[in-house]
Amino acid sequence: MAKYNKLAGKHIVVIGGTQGIGRGVVEASLESGARVTLAGSSQKSADAAVSSIKAEYPDAQLAGLGCDLSQPSIEQDFDDLLTRAAELGGAIDHIVFTAADRLTIGKLDELTAEMAMKAAHMRFLAPVMIGKVAKKHLAGAERGAPGVGKDKSLIITTGSIASKPAPGWSVIGFFGAGIKALTRNLALDLSPIRVNSVEPGLVDTGLWDAPNKTLEERQSGVQLMAEQMRLPVGKGATVDEVAEAYTYLMRDSNATGEVVQTRGGQHLV
Repeated sequence: MAKYNKLAGKHIVVIGGTQGIGRGVVEASLESGARVTLAGSSQKSADAAVSSIKAEYPDAQLAGLGCDLSQPSIEQDFDDLLTRAAELGGAIDHIVFTAADRLTIGKLDELTAEMAMKAAHMRFLAPVMIGKVAKKHLAGAERGAPGVGKDKSLIITTGSIASKPAPGWSVIGFFGAGIKALTRNLALDLSPIRVNSVEPGLVDTGLWDAPNKTLEERQSGVQLMAEQMRLPVGKGATVDEVAEAYTYLMRDSNATGEVVQTRGGQHLV
């Protein structure tokens, strides 16, 4: 057994792995020798991501599955997804949840109940349901020292708004802080399965896209936000930087109930 490259040969499922941070986790896992199943919102998006990634990693053990998480049947949809993933890649060792929809931000007095409930589907219901379903699909986890026990884990995703408030972010801040509490409680409910979360700050991803905005315009916009936020690192994070937090949590079998923060020093200013 590799002493430090603990992901070699492991089967990792990345839900939201077609783009953004999830895509980075897929690539980082492949570079660590893992088998990966990525899930996108449709089979078409998953197939496109697999094709693109395999162009860069031709020997990758990679499969893609589509799963529409926007429906009321989300619990069954998660169950079906993970069942198919295990059929394709074998028993699952780690599940990473990075899927997200458009950010709901704006003035509180413009918020409607419909807007809040729509945001709640992916930022409240989805993390809770993946926690419930993961217990079944990560069955077989055992306590023990590395190489002795059977380590399995779930990683979910929050954001720096959970720790540092900002005007116009009340709804997303509420969900983000809830995910931190959910992480700690799931770590007890699912033990010996480990449960952790990652709290990124400003990251250059498609979440900041807008109609008719080019990639260069988005990157410039992220850089401007970093300067306005006075981030000590002087920039927004790249996907490959943030992906390191996820691979760390998969490797460290001593970590559970933890929130790993990668925020560019946002908490310092």
